[in-house]
Amino acid sequence: MNLRKGQLFFTIVLLTMVGITQLVHRLQEPLDGRCTGLGYLASNRPTTTVPALKVVVKPWLGRHQVYGIFPLPFEKCNRSEPVLLTIKGVGNYCQRAKYTEANHRFEGIETPPGHTLTRYYLRTRTTWWLTSEGLLEQLKQPQNWTVTYNN
Repeated sequence: MNLRKGQLFFTIVLLTMVGITQLVHRLQEPLDGRCTGLGYLASNRPTTTVPALKVVVKPWLGRHQVYGIFPLPFEKCNRSEPVLLTIKGVGNYCQRAKYTEANHRFEGIETPPGHTLTRYYLRTRTTWWLTSEGLLEQLKQPQNWTVTYNN
């Protein structure tokens, strides 16, 4: 009987340790996509910084529900070029340039002539982490979001 109690105790301790390890691992800030920005954009070319026109922060709706919408000129920013998404007071996120189809209107925003509107996303898990750090209100402010790219 004592052998069974010992095995049960060992199993409970082992499962508790595994559970605590998993919890600590999940509570660490996700680093995917985050960067310092230093060296990500070419230093020998001029850069342009564009503010967000609109920000959507609804992580409770699932993936791809936290993003800023930015107007990028067709001829200035090449597709797949590195861009730096910066959220003031939150951090920098290294991404690649991308475009949506040329639209005159996109999510209620008029597209400026010669531009296309595109979304740059913040990962949902990163948003939940930042929310737990008290940064949700900063995320919701469009003036805090910018995209920088090489000309």
